[in-house]
Amino acid sequence: MNKPIFDVTRFDIEQEIMEIGSFVNILKQYADAIYDGQYVSTSEDDIHTTLHGFANLLDSHLDRMMESHCKHYCLNQYSENVFDDK
Repeated sequence: MNKPIFDVTRFDIEQEIMEIGSFVNILKQYADAIYDGQYVSTSEDDIHTTLHGFANLLDSHLDRMMESHCKHYCLNQYSENVFDDK
């Protein structure tokens, strides 16, 4: 069995979920700034690139949350192999 270096607790998973809530607020502020004219971009490409950057950040966070989930519930590479011939 591959044990993780650090145990993942319920607190760790809750913290990762709360971080998404903070990121939602950042996205809303960005959208409001664009809508209100506070953020004036020189091109639509700037906004497109920014939104893709946000998507990449969320993808990265999703990967971290899935890793924590697998560690906490001993799934995938963290599961005990009951068919191991040791």
